[in-house]
Amino acid sequence: EQNPFIILLIIILVILIILNCMMIFNFSAEKSEKSDETSGRVVNTIIEINPRTKNLNQKEKEIQKEKIVKPVRKTAHFSIYCTLGLLIYMFLSTYDINSKKKILISIMLSIIYACTDEIHQLFIPGRSGQIKDVLIDSAGALFGIIIGIIVLNVINKRKEINKNGN
Repeated sequence: EQNPFIILLIIILVILIILNCMMIFNFSAEKSEKSDETSGRVVNTIIEINPRTKNLNQKEKEIQKEKIVKPVRKTAHFSIYCTLGLLIYMFLSTYDINSKKKILISIMLSIIYACTDEIHQLFIPGRSGQIKDVLIDSAGALFGIIIGIIVLNVINKRKEINKNGN
């Protein structure tokens, strides 16, 4: 008999994984102009709220925008795959699978999705598949998995402390 809380957790994690993958797919499906526009909104917001750049003249702001657009895009890659790696790891943690296998399966699924994502972009006008992006995505996924490991270790330590009455 499966714990109802665990069943609910599994359902929530599966939904979150699917939503995360759909978000990645939708971002990848954007034509280059739309993708540039999406990144541009984030970059403009950063420029306008940063005390160092918000009072610059328009030409200086454009120079600053050019400097940060690539890091913003790569941070987005890292972050969305960090979430994916974390969600997959947490999902696998609801099953009785040894830790090394959970980590390996989580990273492999994330890397496979990152590869298919870059292949998908080859078919989108103005976009290209980048091995560098797969590496950034994989690093993000690994970081998310590490977060998952830490969170579960803290939870397990707390359970142990509570169980022993300390």
